[in-house]
Amino acid sequence: MKKGILLPLILAIGAAVVYAMIVNSQSSKLNASKTIKRVLVPIRDIKEREVIKRDAIKWVPIPSAYVQKDALTYTTDADFKAVENAVARIQIPKGNQISKYSITSLSPEAGLSSKIPVQMRGFIIKVDSTVAGMIKPDDNVDILLTFEAVMKNGARQKVTVTLLQNIKVLGVGANLGQGLDAKSAAGMRSKEDEAAAYTDSSTLSLALSPRDAQYLALAQSEGDVSVILRSHGDGTNYLMEIATFEKLFQ
Repeated sequence: MKKGILLPLILAIGAAVVYAMIVNSQSSKLNASKTIKRVLVPIRDIKEREVIKRDAIKWVPIPSAYVQKDALTYTTDADFKAVENAVARIQIPKGNQISKYSITSLSPEAGLSSKIPVQMRGFIIKVDSTVAGMIKPDDNVDILLTFEAVMKNGARQKVTVTLLQNIKVLGVGANLGQGLDAKSAAGMRSKEDEAAAYTDSSTLSLALSPRDAQYLALAQSEGDVSVILRSHGDGTNYLMEIATFEKLFQ
């Protein structure tokens, strides 16, 4: 074969190979765009460090070619658990794909502030570890204050008043209600048991108004504060009289 014919033939074959590769690549992209995946997205803007609730997310169908590499996908309702009660590391705009790197677990590392309702304050109070063991995040409690009061006759007498009612518990120790798996829960208990070896107290994190936070801080400096647990569903604020020994034995 003449050299003048061989070179154009080689170039033609090379061009054909390149063209076939391009066509194959475009075909693969087209097929990928036809494959639909369901990904999790927020139905409204989610703020940074906000605790994500189930009613704030949904799944939407997206061509797989446009699914982010680390996006959380949906197959069954169990997949919502990967997002529910997680904390947003950054703001996640409405409709954006939720990636595993944009959320973190609800934990002390994520910060208690993510659980504090707007216009409320997180008040940390020490309680007996046995009492703390009977209380769970999202329970409601009342706060009692026992102190020495000066009566009308000038005598001093200990009295107990119901200082605050129907107070939401945000967390108990390191438990913020994050829904731990068995391994994580065991690890947390182990850490708390180690801490309990050095102290008989634990902590409750309470959601208080700024005004109530001031009064509770004052009460702690004036007497003994007690925490009593309320029944679920009982949101009534009762009119409570001051308890005294005189009334007790009448």
